[in-house]
Amino acid sequence: MSEAPSLDLSKAVKLKDVAFRCGWLTQWVTTIVKTAKSENLQQITIVSFAATVTQIEETVYQQWQDLDHLLVQLWTSRSIRPRVVYKRTGGGDGMRDAASRLLPELTRRGFVDMIEPDELKW
Repeated sequence: MSEAPSLDLSKAVKLKDVAFRCGWLTQWVTTIVKTAKSENLQQITIVSFAATVTQIEETVYQQWQDLDHLLVQLWTSRSIRPRVVYKRTGGGDGMRDAASRLLPELTRRGFVDMIEPDELKW
């Protein structure tokens, strides 16, 4: 696995919206979001074009669980509502189908907006 990019958002005090494009690996997203200290942060968008979830490795699953936990914390403590942008893939919805398994707490509580790319408004 490649090294996670090092990006520190702690000094980005006017940061309102942040978007991350990723496949199945999300550890680097969690690490970067943890550095965000801006009181202005309102939106976190995860753009995932990973195709299927049929066979997911335990380490990848755990990374999504960690991200789920962090995003729930941000929603409950700072009202930062996450969005997940997904692309429909041959016969299924890819990430939309997988969201309840990968982001169980967010989806159970209705804290995440699932959006197709053509619905996306930056």
